[in-house]
Amino acid sequence: MFVFKEKLKKLKFDLKIWNKEVFGNVNQVGELLQKRIQELDECDEAGGLNKEGREEKKSLLAEQNKNFFKQEAIIHQKAHIKWMKDGDLNSKFFQSAVKWRRMRNGLNGLFINGCWCEDKELVKDKVREFFEARFESGDGPQVRLDNVPFSYVSDADNEMLVKFFSEEEIKLAI
Repeated sequence: MFVFKEKLKKLKFDLKIWNKEVFGNVNQVGELLQKRIQELDECDEAGGLNKEGREEKKSLLAEQNKNFFKQEAIIHQKAHIKWMKDGDLNSKFFQSAVKWRRMRNGLNGLFINGCWCEDKELVKDKVREFFEARFESGDGPQVRLDNVPFSYVSDADNEMLVKFFSEEEIKLAI
């Protein structure tokens, strides 16, 4: 096992070197690509970009896209490794926070006619009565759409909007 461990250490060292030489620092590469693309954009706006410059810009944009995928892959891998290494460390914290929030948001009782009442059925009834009265009452602002102008869609337009496309219409659109 000791030999195997030492081989893994050597492999780790070699992989780090390979990573720097082949893969490189994707963040630094991304910044350099962005800087060069901006230079070409400024040159293009000034009207001095030739065919070779446009081709270079196109290849730089493709390389930048590849670099974005590399960055996303690295972030995904690091997150996965962190999760594998640390596990779900916040599960106890999360559960206690949920329990605390549930207790804080719970309604254990009400003052009814000046007396504290913890009877669940009576509390439910009083809460229901309160909200029914609140939503049924006519006082307070109500939303009205009387003076809001709406565009009118004729029956013919409506029919055209909901009917299926024919193959000729699809071929014309292509």
